[in-house]
Amino acid sequence: MVASLLLTLVALAMAAAPGRAAEPGSGEVLYRRYCASCHGAEGDGDGPAAGALCPRPTDLTQLDIEVPELMRLIDGRQKVMAHGTTAMPVWGEVFEESLLGEPHRRRTALLAVKTLAEYVRGLREPKSRKR
Repeated sequence: MVASLLLTLVALAMAAAPGRAAEPGSGEVLYRRYCASCHGAEGDGDGPAAGALCPRPTDLTQLDIEVPELMRLIDGRQKVMAHGTTAMPVWGEVFEESLLGEPHRRRTALLAVKTLAEYVRGLREPKSRKR
């Protein structure tokens, strides 16, 4: 059940950007397209799909890790054993696959992961300091 839900979410995310990942310049665009359905618009872990997931999505506003570790978690291609099993899609592969035909698709996918990680890191700042 959870696996089919995750596959559906990945398919919906890829359909939202036919043939290309979102431009890596906007972490917010990437977050809303790929993460908000599970983690919620504000990162509180209360997205529309959250109730169907076990374990529930992480509250990103309480996450106390830095950008390099967030990149590893979001990319998902390198297993982080301390975090147990991964219920999140392997976004590095999703982004890279959406860039088929581009000569530097792996680098572009990594840039998208970095941009997304920086945005997620910013979610833990007090709301008064956000835009």
